[in-house]
Amino acid sequence: MRRPGRRPRPLDEARPEDGYIAITMAIFVAVLFLPLAALSVDVARWYVEIARLQNAADAAALAGVTYLPDDLVAAQAAAEDAVRRNGFTIGPGLVVEVSVGRNASQLRVTVAERVKNTFAAGFGHPESLMTATAVADFSGPAPMGSPCNTLGNEPDGTALLGPILSQIVAPLGASCPRTPQFWANVHGPNVYKTQGDRYSSRSCQGGEDGCTGTVNDEFDPQGYFLVVRIGAAAVGQPVTVQLYDPAYASTDSRCTTAPSGTLSSNNLNPYTTVDALTRYARTATGGTPNQFCAGDDANAGLRVGAETPTITSFAMRAPTASLQPKSAPVITGCTRQYPGFIASQITSSTLRSSSSSYLERLAAVFHQWVPLCTFTPTEAGDHYLQVRTDVALGGTMDAVTGVYSGNPAVTAQTGDDPSVTGNGSNRFAVRVVSTAAASISVSGWQRMTLYANANAATTVFNLVRVIPASAGKVLDFAFFDAGDAASNGTLQILTPSESTTPIGTCTGSGKVTGVLAGCQLTGISAANGWNGRTQHIRVQIPPGYTCNEASAGGCWFRIQIGFGSGTVTDVTTWTAVVEGDPVRLIE
Repeated sequence: MRRPGRRPRPLDEARPEDGYIAITMAIFVAVLFLPLAALSVDVARWYVEIARLQNAADAAALAGVTYLPDDLVAAQAAAEDAVRRNGFTIGPGLVVEVSVGRNASQLRVTVAERVKNTFAAGFGHPESLMTATAVADFSGPAPMGSPCNTLGNEPDGTALLGPILSQIVAPLGASCPRTPQFWANVHGPNVYKTQGDRYSSRSCQGGEDGCTGTVNDEFDPQGYFLVVRIGAAAVGQPVTVQLYDPAYASTDSRCTTAPSGTLSSNNLNPYTTVDALTRYARTATGGTPNQFCAGDDANAGLRVGAETPTITSFAMRAPTASLQPKSAPVITGCTRQYPGFIASQITSSTLRSSSSSYLERLAAVFHQWVPLCTFTPTEAGDHYLQVRTDVALGGTMDAVTGVYSGNPAVTAQTGDDPSVTGNGSNRFAVRVVSTAAASISVSGWQRMTLYANANAATTVFNLVRVIPASAGKVLDFAFFDAGDAASNGTLQILTPSESTTPIGTCTGSGKVTGVLAGCQLTGISAANGWNGRTQHIRVQIPPGYTCNEASAGGCWFRIQIGFGSGTVTDVTTWTAVVEGDPVRLIE
């Protein structure tokens, strides 16, 4: 029903104000929405560019952090290279800032780029500054065994081979005794695994952990790697790697049987002119071996076949960004092979230069410090010393010393050579001589085999370096075949000496299972069933864990292992790893 007084308006009769509204809306759209639509093109581009910058910053932080804490210059170079590989050109329009993060193991990378605008330039903004930041942390691989420029005992040198005096230079916070009561160890491939070398023995006697019948499932034909960590202060300085007693020379594990015969003088040969009676001395039954006795053993009854001298091969490798020493480049002139000597070759006559039986190639290496090579590092970081016993002799033989050099198979042979049948245990030590020795350390890489032969030995050695970046993680370490001694042993894990953080919960698996009070094991001996056994201990690293990361001598978890009395002839293989990714983004 129509209301009175109003008539309906025809549909085609427009109100005057309707045109004004249409015009106003058109102007509004043109002035506001069209510029915003155009601006959205710039905004979309900003989002794409920020994503690209963030990818570049992430890649740069991950690439550079592995050079910390030793070499920030190399870390920056690696970070900038990663930015370039992600499609950017570093210059006036793009800047890369690299710095150490809150901890010495953290790298902060900021990538900043000025991007030219297309439509926003019309509004007074010709360009926009885009930034992306990433922080990466590096917690491994953790070195084992030593923060010092030596690994193992350091006996006196001799005038001809030198240097005579100690070359140990302890970094701040480190304990570097000349006699830590252990030697480095490697077995010939035909020594039974039950003798304590978890990875260099091909064969098992039967019943050892990690074996299928008489086959060692854990045998690694490439042997062991030691880490020679070079600090920035040592770059450009000549570095000499020396080996003590590098050749297998069968004296038995405590030097009671060789050299046979009567030693008549302190001046026996050009290599030993003043101390032959001490340097070559045999150990009385039940006595304590002197400082020179590394104790190479023939393993009678505990090997495959008759005694065959072990060939020991050493090679130095340069740093690698992959952190995998097996793929690291070889350092020219630093590959040597040392033929071994059986007991019948080690006599007072073969060591006396006036004798018709004199073996100079024995005198040159037996109970002596021998230079492996000298090289000048061009960058800081981890260099690697490979040690293996399954490579046949090759390369060039020195006519005087009998040492072989330059055999490419030492590093190129990735698998086993079953024709190499050495079955003796070789014990040795390593030291690195340099004017910047305080910036150098020698340690194991992920695993190492150590030998102790001092009576009633109580050994405290640096097990593994764990930096604060590992707080909240788990340290998983294991030892194989401990306890070859006349009395029971006790083992305890100790936190870094400078750390005030209590050790976390320790849990054992293997021979002993469950929570370990005081992170300690007792009753370790062959008689108690430890022979050929692998024992794991998982240590919870507390979330608030701190240590002196700035010093190479800080942050070392230690092992104390002691035997109450009597003789010790203990070969034990140690492994350690901090679980979790060693390189990770944290921001």
